[in-house]
Amino acid sequence: MALLLALLPQTVAAQIFKLREPRLRDQWVVGLSGFGGIPVGDFKQHEDGGGGMELTVGFQPFRRQPLILRGNAAFLMYGRYNRDDTREVCDFFGDNCQDQTVWYNSRYHNMSVFQIGPEFMATDGAWRPFAFALAGVTYFSSWANYGDPNQSGSSTGLYSSHNASSAYGAGVRRIKRTFGRESGFELAVRFTRNAKSTYLTDRGVFRRSDGSYDIAPETSAANVLGIHIGVWLGPYINWNER
Repeated sequence: MALLLALLPQTVAAQIFKLREPRLRDQWVVGLSGFGGIPVGDFKQHEDGGGGMELTVGFQPFRRQPLILRGNAAFLMYGRYNRDDTREVCDFFGDNCQDQTVWYNSRYHNMSVFQIGPEFMATDGAWRPFAFALAGVTYFSSWANYGDPNQSGSSTGLYSSHNASSAYGAGVRRIKRTFGRESGFELAVRFTRNAKSTYLTDRGVFRRSDGSYDIAPETSAANVLGIHIGVWLGPYINWNER
C-alpha cells in the first residue's frame, strides 16, 4: 500500500499533456488564385478582357479574431497580339518546297497591381465569408518581340506607366483543418479601380517599315472586375483554442 501511494503522484503527473505554445508564424496566411479580368467602363471600350494570377499574403494580428492585414500582388495580361509570316523555301533543285516562318511580331500588354489593406473574415464554420478593401499602385507595361524566330529575335519595351489604385472585394472560403492548420479553396469577386490611367493597347501600336514602332497610348479609367478562384492556407489553431 505504501509503495502504491508513492507511485501515484508520478503516474498522475505523467498523464498531464503539455500544451503547444502559440507561435508568431501561426498567424500568417497565404492565398494563390487565378482570375479572369473583365474591363469595366471606359476600359471596356479599348479591351475585351484577359486573365492573370494573384498572390495574397496576410497576417492575423490577434489570434482567433476576424481582422487580417492583407497584401496582394496581381498580374493581368489584358492584351496580346501574335503575327507570324511564312514563305516558301525550296531545296537546291527546286523540287522539295515547304513553308517556313521567317519573322514574327508579338506584342503583350499587362497590368501589375500591388496593394495592402484590411480584410475581415469569419473564423468558424466550414463556409466562411470574407471582405476586404485595399489601396496601392498599378503598373502598366507593354513590350514587343520581333525578328526571325530561327535566329536570335529582339525585344523592345513599348510603354510603361503607373497610377494609384484601390480594390474592393468579397468572397467565401470552404475550410478544413489539416494538422491544426486551416486550409481550403476560395471563390471571390474583386473590383480594381484605376481612376486615372495611361496605358497602351494593340490598337495604339504602329510599326514602321524600318521595324521601329510608333505608339498612341490611351488615357482613361482602367477599372477591372475580377472573378477569382484559388486556394488558401490560413492560421494554425491549437486544439484547446477551438
